[in-house]
Amino acid sequence: MKVLFVSHSSVIYNYREKLRLLSRQKDVELTLLLPRSWPEAGKRVRTFNQSSKEEGFRIISAPTVFEGRIKRHFYPSFLRYAAEVKPDIIHIEEEPYSLVAWQAARAARKLKTRLVFFTWENLLESFPFPHQQIRKYVLDNTDHAIAGDQEAAQLLVKAGYPVGQISVIPQYGVNPRLFRRKDVSKLKKELGLGPFTAGYVGRLVPEKGVHHLLEAFSMMRNPQAKLLVIGNGPMRAEWVKKAEELKVSPQIRWLAAMDQGRIPDYLNCMDALVLPSLTTPTWKEQFGRVLIEAQACEVPVIGSDSGAIPEVIGKAGLIFPEGNIEELKSHLERLSKSAPLRKRLGRQGRGRVLKFFTNQIIADKIYKIYLQQWNQR
Repeated sequence: MKVLFVSHSSVIYNYREKLRLLSRQKDVELTLLLPRSWPEAGKRVRTFNQSSKEEGFRIISAPTVFEGRIKRHFYPSFLRYAAEVKPDIIHIEEEPYSLVAWQAARAARKLKTRLVFFTWENLLESFPFPHQQIRKYVLDNTDHAIAGDQEAAQLLVKAGYPVGQISVIPQYGVNPRLFRRKDVSKLKKELGLGPFTAGYVGRLVPEKGVHHLLEAFSMMRNPQAKLLVIGNGPMRAEWVKKAEELKVSPQIRWLAAMDQGRIPDYLNCMDALVLPSLTTPTWKEQFGRVLIEAQACEVPVIGSDSGAIPEVIGKAGLIFPEGNIEELKSHLERLSKSAPLRKRLGRQGRGRVLKFFTNQIIADKIYKIYLQQWNQR
């Protein structure tokens, strides 16, 4: 079966792991359509020199209009690419209200092929013209929807999408060979980390709640504890100043966002990974991929109850009500004082990842959807 896979986030090499696994299926001939360039983690990623031979599937690196805009970007020659591939299935990892999703739905209808789309959308929004109309058109012309979490699936049901045509599968998993427990004592020494280090990895934006983590950390009143914050964003300067006001600056290490391949080493420097996300009127946590990356490294995780975080962590971590700084502080103190608890949660976390969240598991689930759609065409 021929599959045309469309995804702007696949500009990142590690995010294409599930595609490499899918392409190993003997009956799958996969072509990836992705933007020629796309902004990721504060830099522009160019894809025109990507090697299809190395990946194991064909890559079409194509120019887009409105590069970097999730809703508005589109491929001027989308239909030409689709007609050239002649896919049996078009699989698009773009939100159903986006212009690219509309292009895919139109192409699927014209070429009489099956359409699968992925969504993280977990808040019911009313979009301005034409995105609300696009969303309805895409849902009306899709054969199967993949929701990134249960809330996204429930939203599809509320929109009238048939329950039997929805699968709940995260967009990305982890490579357990890359994300694993390892000795990073040299790196910890270079960073000046102590016997207990809490950490955060992600964007430095208000909804990620890092200011609450700073407050909770300061309330521990443990001069030996350290906090490792990795990421870029508009709140960095303000939060650095806040750390100074809280008198914990000497205990904090601020690092810029880094390539995905370096993240496992820095996660292994942590004794606890914290994701203190805060729900806003227009956003709540859709998954929190760093949670499963930390769990794969046997690092205990603490998360707020925003969006999908409790669903991801399960019983293999600690949850606190979002915005509850006192409860977050209590979790940090529990982990700082109990090595056995850290070890137990670390093992449970990796076990949960191996059971639900590896790239191989996700690729296998997607392959079953492809077989189903192939048989229904």
